[in-house]
Amino acid sequence: MRKPNQLRVPAASACLAFLLPLMAAGSTKSAKKPAPNGCAACLETGEVLDPAQFTQGYEPDVRKSYEAAKKYPDLIDRIHCFCECKESKRENHKTLLTCFTNLHAAGCGICQHEAIMAAQLKDKGASDDEVEITVESLHKTEGHPRTFGRGI
Repeated sequence: MRKPNQLRVPAASACLAFLLPLMAAGSTKSAKKPAPNGCAACLETGEVLDPAQFTQGYEPDVRKSYEAAKKYPDLIDRIHCFCECKESKRENHKTLLTCFTNLHAAGCGICQHEAIMAAQLKDKGASDDEVEITVESLHKTEGHPRTFGRGI
């Protein structure tokens, strides 16, 4: 008669024999591929719409804001959108970058202003953290929870 510990060893060996090849196959995958928006680190994986489509019939800030999102997707993806589209059950956006993967930002001055300000600060040499803190502190509404950090 086998002892209980003796029964476990063959079962564990069989499990390892099955799992090790699967784990090894998974580890050969390369690092996260860049999303269509060109950003490997972004939470939002959708592609930013082409800013050129916003030249006629739109306010100039619409094109500028889509250009900012296209130029700095990683930075824009770090910023919370204070038009509250992330909190909306209908919109359910991930970050400010999501607003620029569709026509949402074309009709929202808050999205536009946040993206343009972020790009201007970045162009002047501000770090991503400085940009995020500045943009969010200027747009944050009273009572809104802390938002610093990607995806919060």
